[in-house]
Amino acid sequence: MGTLRESKMCIVVLVMTALVTTLLSLALNFSPSSVINWLPLQQLDLQAVFNQTFTNYQADMSERSRKNETAAPTSESKPTLDFEVTRRLVETNLRDAYFFFSNQLKQLYSSNTKMKPEDFKNLQKEGAERIRILQYDLRRLGQVGDEEGSWRQREAKELSEEIQQRLHRLQHPPDCATAKKLLCDLNAPCGFGCEIHHLIHCFMAAYEKNRTLILNSAGWRYSPKGWETVFQPFSETCTNFSAKNMTNWPGTNESQTVRFPDFYTMIPPPVNLPLAIPQDISERLIRLHGSPGVWWVGQFIKYFFKLHPYVKEMINNTQKAIQFQHPIVGVHVRRTNKYTEARFYNVDDYMEQAEEYFAGLEIFNPNVTRRIYLASEEPKVYEEVKLKYPHYKILYHQKKIDVVQMSTRRSLTSLRDLLVDIHFLTHSDYVILTFSSNNKFDHRTR
Repeated sequence: MGTLRESKMCIVVLVMTALVTTLLSLALNFSPSSVINWLPLQQLDLQAVFNQTFTNYQADMSERSRKNETAAPTSESKPTLDFEVTRRLVETNLRDAYFFFSNQLKQLYSSNTKMKPEDFKNLQKEGAERIRILQYDLRRLGQVGDEEGSWRQREAKELSEEIQQRLHRLQHPPDCATAKKLLCDLNAPCGFGCEIHHLIHCFMAAYEKNRTLILNSAGWRYSPKGWETVFQPFSETCTNFSAKNMTNWPGTNESQTVRFPDFYTMIPPPVNLPLAIPQDISERLIRLHGSPGVWWVGQFIKYFFKLHPYVKEMINNTQKAIQFQHPIVGVHVRRTNKYTEARFYNVDDYMEQAEEYFAGLEIFNPNVTRRIYLASEEPKVYEEVKLKYPHYKILYHQKKIDVVQMSTRRSLTSLRDLLVDIHFLTHSDYVILTFSSNNKFDHRTR
């Protein structure tokens, strides 16, 4: 679960742009002087992997048939790369097929007055049920290939631990005074999610260049005292830099400190911008995770998104107060100034996805409680959901007025409330939100 949770945190943090919304063997061979090869996004052609997988599968099945062997992996061995990629592609394609036909049916209904409303709804319902049954079968396939998910959990933990150790060594050089550094200014003229985008680019560039990241957050709009007001520092031993021999990006190998630009002026851009992944872990990662680039970004967020103890206490108190428990769907409804960046979606658009998710759970448990964690900066959204969906348990964090008013949106109080929402959305089993940066409505599962 850990690796998927971190991917969700990545997604939640990246899309909450103005609301202010996991592992050891390879690590032992990694050093700051290692040459890092990158597998760019353009090379992550999973459909090509699938095509090759199918060819391999046919050859493999012929060989197994000749030797009279069992096709599925045993519980003592890890699934093959082909097995994992194929299983996930089939599940993803099934879900995409459902959304395609659902949308086509909606268009057909809207343009064909001869089709009765009840016939349309029954057809759509039957299609959804068929997809859910197929998805259940695929989950069982995953268990056949990996008894109770033990390999996935172990691999997720080990791979994440490996990357976290790499980042820890990068941020804790033997001698801070002589260490090569990359300076990152946290002063982007935008919201929290946008600033996290910038911080990810900084950290990835530091990793690419084998430089310790130094964060300059003095005067930060959310807290003038800086990042460490609500988060733990990037390093316990190396946080200072000297202006001597400091050059602007990209600098040279001789530069003691390189100052990273904002993402509007990243020329040349770093080689490892999202969604590129390191070549040395690419096979393990593609086998483990359906969105390897998202997982990789999530590792950087996991490292620096460590909350200050008092913020953790505030979240723990809120968790007890709202009785946060599973299963639960996280719903983030963005309003206020976001209408200038993204298409407007009604509450029903979000809840349609929640309804479909819980209908899938009812295959396993007909008595499942429908429960959501609702996050929004618009008070009217809470009242609308309560009114329209009384059969749901609706949990939420009571926000301060600073979050609601645009004039005080970028304040310490507002940031604390945002961090509470990010926490509970990240820990939800299913998250429904909008990708406002490209005007697309989307959802992500655990």
